[in-house]
Amino acid sequence: MVLTLARSSTGFMLGAAAALGLGFLYTAGPLARETVRALNTVLQSVSVLVWSLVLVMLFGVLSPLPPVLVAALVSLPIMLSALLAGLDSVNPRLVELAAILGASRRQLYTDFLLPSLLPVLAGAGRAALGAALRISVVAEAFGGSGGIGYMIATYYSLAEPRGVFAWGLVLVALMVALDKLVLERLEERTRRWAALPGQG
Repeated sequence: MVLTLARSSTGFMLGAAAALGLGFLYTAGPLARETVRALNTVLQSVSVLVWSLVLVMLFGVLSPLPPVLVAALVSLPIMLSALLAGLDSVNPRLVELAAILGASRRQLYTDFLLPSLLPVLAGAGRAALGAALRISVVAEAFGGSGGIGYMIATYYSLAEPRGVFAWGLVLVALMVALDKLVLERLEERTRRWAALPGQG
């Protein structure tokens, strides 16, 4: 259980970091915007099953990388879609204020745009991490040396349905606990922060 959580969390962080980097590229101009949007469409179009199989073939059955990378590839389009939508709807006065203060493009992005989009990103992060947790289990089932997905696949190969159901329930319990105890509270906290006078 800890192994699955560690893999999915690592993948989520990689996906979120990539989304933030692509978001910065998105602010470079019309060509960059079209390129990032096209890349996001491609990422959304590829099936998780395809990613899992390709990564297992590339790195091997016992490699810890496929579950992490699959989680990253699932998290990336979720985070990126929310970020691009937020950037497209940003208040023009915020951009004008940054220009008056002499902010560079990097400062505009990191000091003005991202803080104003924090509630949007928190909501997307909640969905992305949940998806990463679910999908990393699929990669573990196809090829992994441990984790919930590996245990489900093991009991399935032994024709032991009780083991499959038991580990399935462990996954559900882990997801519910993570969402209710951590992610929901973080999202509520960012929304309260954005609602403070002078913030967001």
